[in-house]
Amino acid sequence: MEKILVIGKGISGKGASKLLKDLGFRTYVVDDKKKFGFSYLKQKLFDGLSMVVVSPGVELSHELVVEAKKRGIEVVGELEFASRYLVSDNIAITGTNGKTTTTSLVGHLLSGGQRTVRVAGNIGKALSTVVLDSTMLDITVIEVSSFQLETICYFKPKIACLLNISEDHLNRHKTMENYIKTKFRIFENQEPYDKAILNLDDPIIMGQDLTAIKSEVFFFSLKTECKGCYLKDGKIYFNDGNQTKFVMDESLIALKGKHNIANALAGILASILIGETIENICLRMPSFKGAKHRLEYVAEINGVTFINDSKATNISSTIVAMQAMTEHFSIILGGSDKGYEFDKLFEDKNPLLKNVIVLGETKQKILDSAGRQGVSNVYEVKSFKDAVNLAYELSESGETVLLSPACASFDMFTSYEQRGDVFCNIVRGLKDKT
Repeated sequence: MEKILVIGKGISGKGASKLLKDLGFRTYVVDDKKKFGFSYLKQKLFDGLSMVVVSPGVELSHELVVEAKKRGIEVVGELEFASRYLVSDNIAITGTNGKTTTTSLVGHLLSGGQRTVRVAGNIGKALSTVVLDSTMLDITVIEVSSFQLETICYFKPKIACLLNISEDHLNRHKTMENYIKTKFRIFENQEPYDKAILNLDDPIIMGQDLTAIKSEVFFFSLKTECKGCYLKDGKIYFNDGNQTKFVMDESLIALKGKHNIANALAGILASILIGETIENICLRMPSFKGAKHRLEYVAEINGVTFINDSKATNISSTIVAMQAMTEHFSIILGGSDKGYEFDKLFEDKNPLLKNVIVLGETKQKILDSAGRQGVSNVYEVKSFKDAVNLAYELSESGETVLLSPACASFDMFTSYEQRGDVFCNIVRGLKDKT
């Protein structure tokens, strides 16, 4: 019986472990935080080992990964391993921002048809947990992160979508060049009969050598007519390279902000390319209200609206959220450090930004950036509850409290989901007191 080691005990690690056991492998799971050094246990782990499966959060510099590679043992990510057992058609979606929203949207637009649709990946359900249930008649929609793309070998989406690229995860990828190359790996195993979707409006994407993509390329754009999906005069069109069809009015999209119109274009395009009808897409679009933790309405208390945007774990995502605000707002910023400065958050001098509340590992960096940009009304707090309470106290009726941290959550929480849930619970506690 083959022996396989899984590193990481989170969602991906547990999913990979279950899949391996279901497939009949002898499986060992270790916590990626555990230190092994030159221990006897470490040597026993590698005796007869044929593969190492790593969770996305495990860096390739991890001592067990380094040791495995030194011994010539195959090291793959959970996404890569699970995809080897996936028989359904699949749509893979990546990008710095909008992955969860677009993946959820595609799942929604394809639901209710004759084909079973499953949504998995970086969205919170490991691909490993759904592959054995998939058939050739099904569709799997996969949210894919750069961490997952770092460890692929043969992963080949039928439709691969790259939404956008901006600065993120430099603490892991070290340089923007590495980060960009990793994102583009989503296309590397595609063949001419597969489909690639790219954002025509993204200067970083369009600045790369797209001739390296072997699949048929489609675009989406808010500004330019193109092969793919585009917005023109408040209407959405699809062009297959030969003819153009009207899809729907922009007003059918319930999501807030131009960035979400772009996400919708990408989602509509992916759905059309996988074979869904424009008629069904139009029927389902109005009922999609967005992904949890992404500009999610929580409650209104004494005229103050609370918005949960905990999914904003980088600067560009938070800027998008700030630009989506239509009334004065107080923003809660801060979390674990990804290795960048925060000046860009304040450079445009958003006239609706009223107060900034900072906390967490990055609070001093944010305070320094706000000071350099001449931003006043910046408040430092010690706890997450204090941040929410202070933001509410500083707000008046008709204003908004926006949680959009621009940082990862790992200094105080296990995930951005937990951070968002805690925010919602605190807000509901405030509502109960009124």
